[in-house]
Amino acid sequence: MHDSVLARIRESFHLRHPHGEVDQARSAGRLFSGDYSASTTAGEEFGSSRLGVGVMHDLDGEVISVRGFTWRVPVDGTPIEVAPDEGVAFGVAAHGGREHLLHLDAGLDVDGIVSAIDDYLESTHVDHEQVVCAVEIVGDFSDVILRTVAPPTHDHETLGEIIDDETRFSFDSWNGTVVGFRFPDETGGQTIPGLHLHGIGSDASTGGHVRNVTTGKVKALIWVDELHPIHDHVDIAGAQALDDVTVDFHRYEGKPQ
Repeated sequence: MHDSVLARIRESFHLRHPHGEVDQARSAGRLFSGDYSASTTAGEEFGSSRLGVGVMHDLDGEVISVRGFTWRVPVDGTPIEVAPDEGVAFGVAAHGGREHLLHLDAGLDVDGIVSAIDDYLESTHVDHEQVVCAVEIVGDFSDVILRTVAPPTHDHETLGEIIDDETRFSFDSWNGTVVGFRFPDETGGQTIPGLHLHGIGSDASTGGHVRNVTTGKVKALIWVDELHPIHDHVDIAGAQALDDVTVDFHRYEGKPQ
């Protein structure tokens, strides 16, 4: 009897407070294998989203989207607003869901932020390997390294090869917004495992993929989401061949193996 009552309570809670949804355009495996063609538009991927990250078509800038505003950060490191009809090669966007306030101590690096997210999920009886968390952190940071990449120089150049020549911008202190996703650690190449973050400065003059960051005084929010089927407008055989390629995600995020 008690179990059935608890089950009804949980079901009622989730009906009133449903998980949000994460929409991803293109698999990570295809992107890393060198397919930088447009898989969707900025408007389709980010137009109605709460937050999102991605990469422009032909690698014409890292993408960050926050509450209806979307920028790309090209190789010179200066964010440019993106029009809704511009093509996006890869995008992840969060929609809906219930907002959770996440406490982050000062002095946390990326691994510390991951631990804080996972500890919070565990305290609410949620397994981080079963959900996707959208993350927004606003405030003061130190030891910040942002990066962006230039478009490929030849056909079929992999993202790993391009990242070898990435452009980095370092800041001893930095104020802005960092958004992204904490995906499960286990991946078959469809998603980028762990925590993937992009940032935009408070004055929108700096931004990019977050290589390194240390929290200062910040406010952090997370949303517990479910991943929708990954969509891409390509032939199935071609997609499968690229999806199955082994990806070195540590190379992309700048982490030692």
